Amino acid sequence: MSEAIRTFDSAVHGEQQEEIPCPLCGGRNTDEVLIARDLLFAKPGTYPLVRCQACTMEYVSPRPTGASLGAHYPDDYFGYSLHEDAPAWLRPFLQSMAKGISRKRIAYLEQTTGRIAEDTDILDVGCGVNRLLECIRDERGVTGTGIDFKPEIVQYVREKLQMPIMEGSLDSAGLPAESYDVVFMMEYIEHELHPRAVLEEARRVLRPGGHLALEIPYAGAWIGRFFGRFWWNLDIPRHLIFFTPKTLEEMLDQCGFELVKINPFTLPLYVGMSIVQALGLRHWRKYEGLYPILSSFLALPLLPFQWLMPEFLFVVARAK
Repeated sequence: MSEAIRTFDSAVHGEQQEEIPCPLCGGRNTDEVLIARDLLFAKPGTYPLVRCQACTMEYVSPRPTGASLGAHYPDDYFGYSLHEDAPAWLRPFLQSMAKGISRKRIAYLEQTTGRIAEDTDILDVGCGVNRLLECIRDERGVTGTGIDFKPEIVQYVREKLQMPIMEGSLDSAGLPAESYDVVFMMEYIEHELHPRAVLEEARRVLRPGGHLALEIPYAGAWIGRFFGRFWWNLDIPRHLIFFTPKTLEEMLDQCGFELVKINPFTLPLYVGMSIVQALGLRHWRKYEGLYPILSSFLALPLLPFQWLMPEFLFVVARAK
């Protein structure tokens, strides 16, 4: 499939880009879903989200090449933000929210696997600052291993948290086959240039019967369609591929997994961030202090109804 990729320089974006076939079926005929801008950092240019006519997979094409993509993850990207760097008044809220998210993820996994045993070998791909593995260690007594490509984050996890972590990606780690019981990819696979290769590598390192846990944006949810290019979870061009349950099940099956369970869910007040963007407040870093306050205020009246607004899928698949 790599031979079918067309690479070119985009003067508008100031980066090298590539036009790709469908990541699921290899098809070339697409329909345009929407045209997106980088609302998080307000970088120039637009990116088309397209839908494959053959299999309905949705993905960004043209998109930044691997060499260009790093510029879209600056040091202040919120996925790498540390609680201790936040304003003092905001830290308790962020810590409580992070702990709640980690506990929810553990609960979703354990609905399928049962309680995580002390001898479980766990890998978290794209672990960031390791909040999930830290929670599992504290509450289940299991020390998992993380993988992340950001050197500063790897250093933080090793030195500050004193937890095992590898620098790089899953395909560069060179892990032994059938060496893990659980592989987490939390809000990760949608960032991948080559999701199929990553899922195949996850299958290789999982023991037969082991479990893959994915958390992804829910592309088929009505809330995403309603907000369109202002949907917070769109986050193009960092998010490159958008699965529905149907397309995800097909790719998992092709990569050696059996889909076991899907939990649609949202986070409290999360819809407020989409409202903020739709109202015109862009460039998250520039208005970082305003985002949590304004989004919470705008979403508060909708809080009793947010269970009707799922924006994520937590997916558990079993290695065949």
